[in-house]
Amino acid sequence: MKSAVILFVALIILLSGSSLSAQTIAVDAPKGSMELPAYIDENGDTVAVVFLNPVNIISKRQFRNKRDEERFNRLYYNVLKAYPLAKVAGSELRKLEAKLDTLPEYKHKAASKQVEEALKKRYKAELMQLTVSQGKILIKLIDRETDKTSYELIKEFRGGFSAFMWQSLAGLFGTNLKSGYDAQEDRDIEVILNMIEARERAGVPLR
Repeated sequence: MKSAVILFVALIILLSGSSLSAQTIAVDAPKGSMELPAYIDENGDTVAVVFLNPVNIISKRQFRNKRDEERFNRLYYNVLKAYPLAKVAGSELRKLEAKLDTLPEYKHKAASKQVEEALKKRYKAELMQLTVSQGKILIKLIDRETDKTSYELIKEFRGGFSAFMWQSLAGLFGTNLKSGYDAQEDRDIEVILNMIEARERAGVPLR
């Protein structure tokens, strides 16, 4: 089932602009040199410091039954579809914020409109292919990236009336824009995201 509402809500969230939540950044090992950093311990010995890539240990999931396994695999597929768009949203929001910080306030609307047109042209077709379930997950993942609910983003950058209208419209399709991402309530999604991000760090293709 396709829904134009999911497209427009997703586009608004993509364009709303918000501060990104802090993320842990792995330190990469120095490249192009055989010299390693070191320190002198209390005994006067030189101890080399070696940078290692982070490793996630994820135990193999045990399913209660075949139906539970099929449900999880379907959720994995939907998260995998929405995940790249959520990451794009975070990246575009950060770029937009940085750009707006360099402009006087009276130029913010024109700059945001320019970004809006570019995003529509680039991602409209991809967003139109999302199912309602994938659209709902995208909204959750963007909330995870920005640390604000979809309703809060729309209200902050499009006004309270627009937020109310979009909340009412989204409600017709069983979506609540005031619902935020919760790592406990959405623990299956969080498990899947940890699996995806671990694969990315390891350079393993997503599938």
